[in-house]
Amino acid sequence: MLNRRLFSRTTRYFLSPLSNRRRQHYFHSSQVAQTGQELKGTDQNFEKLVEQASEPVIVDFYADWCGPCRVLGPLIKKVVEANKKVTLVKLDIEENKLVAEKFMISSLPTVKAFHKGKEIDTFIGLRDSSFIKDFVEKTGSLATDS
Repeated sequence: MLNRRLFSRTTRYFLSPLSNRRRQHYFHSSQVAQTGQELKGTDQNFEKLVEQASEPVIVDFYADWCGPCRVLGPLIKKVVEANKKVTLVKLDIEENKLVAEKFMISSLPTVKAFHKGKEIDTFIGLRDSSFIKDFVEKTGSLATDS
């Protein structure tokens, strides 16, 4: 699955007599756009998505078997989509053990806020929607307006 913010789509027309079809090409953008989107984090892309990001990022550490994680996930996604100043990175700790060990994740769900690669805030466990909204707004307030 291609991330729409990392890749931009262009259509090229080939004028060959044998092929008069349109082809879509995807070109990689070197900068991640911070627009309230949800990205899938992995051990391989975590540094680029979170630690090298110049804008605020919220990381949701979860596992598929975790009941509270399944409740928190849609709540935080909805709030982040409405904010548009932060990016949500969801990281499954079962598939990405290196990052989970690096941040010593021992309880689920764990949500951490990062700004310019530094951890600025965290909470553990299921919280109500007003707490989540305040958490996201506080993190989003650090975004630089361009």
